[in-house]
Amino acid sequence: MSLSENVSKRIYELRTNKKMTQEKLADKAGMDVNALGRIERGQNSNIKLETLDKIIRALEIDYRTFFSFSVSEDTFSKIASKLSLVADEERFLEIFDRILDIELK
Repeated sequence: MSLSENVSKRIYELRTNKKMTQEKLADKAGMDVNALGRIERGQNSNIKLETLDKIIRALEIDYRTFFSFSVSEDTFSKIASKLSLVADEERFLEIFDRILDIELK
């Protein structure tokens, strides 16, 4: 899968996980809803970095989380991608931290 396909899929995945409509995300990002729709559908593979930055900020996540794709070969990226979709991320991190404490003893 190409980077532009991953970006399109990730925007859709994060937006729907946050139960945001395209209209709401476009409004928060200060962009046209039709432009956002084209990006999500992969019809605009030449997205400007400024536009992507606006979308990421509107999703209220950091760059590392955004660029953690579930189709990555890197296990850490796969886990980070899944973690970003967990409803109670704080609780999950607390449990994961305890598991690491056990492993490191």
